[in-house]
Amino acid sequence: MSKSKQIYWNPDTIDHFIFISNYADVDQVLTQVTAFVEADCELQGDDTENDLVEDLMNKIYERRYD
Repeated sequence: MSKSKQIYWNPDTIDHFIFISNYADVDQVLTQVTAFVEADCELQGDDTENDLVEDLMNKIYERRYD
């Protein structure tokens, strides 16, 4: 995934995983994010599931520590 590509995430999705990250370690959050992406996300263009997982994890922890 190129750095310039923007992936839109529903703010409620990010907030949900931020809430979870307050009680779970990063590996548990990663497991839940991966399951979410596999079950509920549609790939666009040349994105892979790993691209989406990486982007969502970054968004969660960027917002959590803002």
